[in-house]
Amino acid sequence: MKSRYHHTTLDWYRPGLGESWIIVLLLIAGSIFFGLFIGMMKTIAPGTNTVWETQSITYLLTFVFPAVYIAFRAKAAKMDSIMNGTEPVRINYPTFGKAGAWIVFSLAAMAVVTLSVAIEPLTSLLPMPDMMKKLFEDAFVNTRLWDAILSTCIFAPILEELLCRGIIMRGLLQKTTPMKAILWSAFIFAVIHLNPWQAIPAFIIGLLFGWLYYRTGCLWLTIFLHCLNNSISIGLTRLFPDIGIDEGLIDILPHDTYVYVYAAAVLLLAAAVTLLHRLTPQKDDE
Repeated sequence: MKSRYHHTTLDWYRPGLGESWIIVLLLIAGSIFFGLFIGMMKTIAPGTNTVWETQSITYLLTFVFPAVYIAFRAKAAKMDSIMNGTEPVRINYPTFGKAGAWIVFSLAAMAVVTLSVAIEPLTSLLPMPDMMKKLFEDAFVNTRLWDAILSTCIFAPILEELLCRGIIMRGLLQKTTPMKAILWSAFIFAVIHLNPWQAIPAFIIGLLFGWLYYRTGCLWLTIFLHCLNNSISIGLTRLFPDIGIDEGLIDILPHDTYVYVYAAAVLLLAAAVTLLHRLTPQKDDE
């Protein structure tokens, strides 16, 4: 039966695990190549430094190689699928069940915020060297506010969620079990951050994003949550510049207060996940 929905070319593209890693390698290659290119441009054309120091531009450039590869492969996959009669799988196909979008978005937002608090003791176990602190400060604190918002709160949520959930995880769901698809997409989400200080929380948060995408089919939900998580980070670093880039609530709050805050966060996280599990549509393969 012909679908009544209009499909984008990407809906036909469903990479397996091997091809997903090719995309990741292209992303890393783009990061290295354009990093060297920008360094060279700053040297030979110092008058253009304002352009190359714009974080949002350099961030977009890292996606050039995988974007070209995905566009090529998606076009080929569409032609093959049409010839073989294979149905596409929509990247964004929201189904919120009896809860409705507003309740799911609200509960998911509470889950993301409280999860960030719950995993803080784990992420604080890895000391951050001064070199990494300087890199993070340059990216989140010392850059222009509009540039930080554009790159971190808009471009990153859209591009990373489209890649890790909309393309990679959706493709893996057609080829392996939901649990493996969620785990692999979260692991790839961690790897593309290219440093353990972001990779550890990215993996854990990626598990939540993957589960929610699997349950709801809504890519806009994970983009919203990703934007919320990054916006909180940007907001805190801007509002409290005296707090170290590697410090969290555990370093700021008195011990007794932190214990209460942490316990409340864990309880709210458990409640939010439980309600999301009950209210969002149950899948046949769960």
